[in-house]
Amino acid sequence: MQTKVRVTAALLFAAALFAQNPNPPPAQPAQPAQAAQPAQRVEKEPVYVRRVSAGATLTVLGLPLVPKREVNPITTSPAVDALYTTESLSRRVGYGITAQLAITERFAATASLFLRRVGYKMTSDIYEGTDNPNTATDERKHTVRNEDTRAKLYDLPVVVRYYGKDRHESGVRWFVEAGAALRRVTHIKTAIDTTIGSADTVCCDVTPAKPELRTLRGLVAGAGFQLIDPIGIRVVPEVRYTRWMGNTFSSFSTLTQRNQVEGMISLTF
Repeated sequence: MQTKVRVTAALLFAAALFAQNPNPPPAQPAQPAQAAQPAQRVEKEPVYVRRVSAGATLTVLGLPLVPKREVNPITTSPAVDALYTTESLSRRVGYGITAQLAITERFAATASLFLRRVGYKMTSDIYEGTDNPNTATDERKHTVRNEDTRAKLYDLPVVVRYYGKDRHESGVRWFVEAGAALRRVTHIKTAIDTTIGSADTVCCDVTPAKPELRTLRGLVAGAGFQLIDPIGIRVVPEVRYTRWMGNTFSSFSTLTQRNQVEGMISLTF
């Protein structure tokens, strides 16, 4: 009996093995880990007014540095009848460098250094003493003096600008500005020839003319535009007014200009 049970169990076990799938499906290969996505590129916001910029400036004065003037002072004690005439020998075109520092989106500080050449010729026609009306000869001492003076001026204006657009906003932008300036006169050269009566002309006294003030202070105001060309050069045309608080030269008919109006154009990078 036990033998039949064992045989029956063996047959059932064999049938169960036969019923199973003899070729099970192969195991699926492990999927490779997904590659990391590249970091997205962050585009920088374009800047149209740089934090720091510098360049060159050309300036043209609207008024002469030394105006043409004539004065005729007459005194009785002592008796002097004089005529002083001044003509300008100055150049209206100057040049220099400029630099700017952006402080906020719309405010910037700008400093410049300009070289100008100033000059004048003053003629003094002086009669000293009293003429005797009863004679045909003029007994007065007659002196003619010609002075030719040239010098260099260094102007240092510092202004704060307010732009009509933010630094990162494209397009042409206008600005207004205000500040202060210093002026220094250097390299003064003078040549004077003198003729007394009918005597020969004496030449030349080369003692430099003495300025009234070697260093001047002034107040500055202006307005202009900033334009940007296709290669990124900033073109800055502007107009400025400077009121000087004194005169560099002041002698008889010679008086330097205190109201300065100028047109300027700067190329900055």
